[in-house]
Amino acid sequence: MFRFATLFAVALICEFATAQQPSGTSPTPAPGTHMDQSTVQTVGSTPNGAGATETKPKPSAGAVLTTAPDVTSGNSLVSNPPRPVTKTIGSGSLADPSDVADLLAPKPLQPSKLSLIGGTVKSIDQVRDNMTVHVYDSGTMHVKFDQRTHFYRDGKETTQLTVKKGDRVYLDTQLFEGKIFAKNVHVESGSRSADASGQIVSFNRKTGDMVVQDQLAGSTVKFRVDPQTTIKQGDARTTAGALRPGSLISVKFSPRSRSTGTAEEVSIIAAPGTSFTYFGRVTHLDLRSGLLAIENQADGKVYDVHFDSSTRIPQNLTVGSQVTAVAMFRGNDYVAQSIEVNSGPARAAMTEAEENAAAAADQDQANGKRGRKARSKEDRSKRSDKDKDQDKDDDQL
Repeated sequence: MFRFATLFAVALICEFATAQQPSGTSPTPAPGTHMDQSTVQTVGSTPNGAGATETKPKPSAGAVLTTAPDVTSGNSLVSNPPRPVTKTIGSGSLADPSDVADLLAPKPLQPSKLSLIGGTVKSIDQVRDNMTVHVYDSGTMHVKFDQRTHFYRDGKETTQLTVKKGDRVYLDTQLFEGKIFAKNVHVESGSRSADASGQIVSFNRKTGDMVVQDQLAGSTVKFRVDPQTTIKQGDARTTAGALRPGSLISVKFSPRSRSTGTAEEVSIIAAPGTSFTYFGRVTHLDLRSGLLAIENQADGKVYDVHFDSSTRIPQNLTVGSQVTAVAMFRGNDYVAQSIEVNSGPARAAMTEAEENAAAAADQDQANGKRGRKARSKEDRSKRSDKDKDQDKDDDQL
């Protein structure tokens, strides 16, 4: 019994001595044993307290890892496990393969002559980018627009969202891919006065009161012409006696004259009975109704010229031909006095460089013909001289 008690006491003393040893070092793993950084480690002296347990995350695949330096705590060396740090590499100038903005961007507009159209917005589709405009005295017209179109309201640039049904608009239009495209849209809210252009309806020379049918607004404009108003016909100044009903005029107002309703300048564009010469390309031809449309090269405008059975029509007149037409203004339309075809559609569609090259080729061809004629004449002369010499020889024999 005494021996058993002695052995039990020795066992207790050994266990107590083992518990009093410092715990600053970690047991060394047996050879061949692999310790994962993500396993739970027990360290003796850490900020978390003795015996605290830390769980280290396992680094993800492909992440860039940086290892923190070893930290010495007391007499024990504590090796902090490497902590994963993920670095994001910026795209820099690399293009996003999913970016199709450049592919969907519209083509740039080709240089083209613009046509001014005035009317009222009948409807506008902000999603499909098109509007229907009621053109004064010409029915309705469907017009396309997109991010290349510039919108203005009372002279200040804005966006398409400000255009509403019923707005009075003036459009600078051109043909693009077979459709009418608006390059500029000017919205007039009526808050400011604008210059007028149209046909004289009436004019009282005594009072100076004038009524003009505005061709863009589709309504009449009333104002006064006084002795200070400048009246011009072409580049020359004239008098109020040249202002007659039916004449086409353009009117300018100054800030002072707007407040008084007096015109600052009146320019006579055409008076009834005046003849005009148009040179340009035929854009429309209707032999049945006797209507010819000419795109005049002088001002880029299209003029409708009427003709009747008394007018001689060239056989080679067709759409696209380059023509010279003399027409008389009758107050409400133009009537043709003569029509001459200068070139066919193929030649009329040439650019200036192509036209010059074709003209040079024609000149070379003409010079070649004249050269051949001269050589032929010279050959005939030589043959004639040879025949004469032969005749003389025969006479001598």
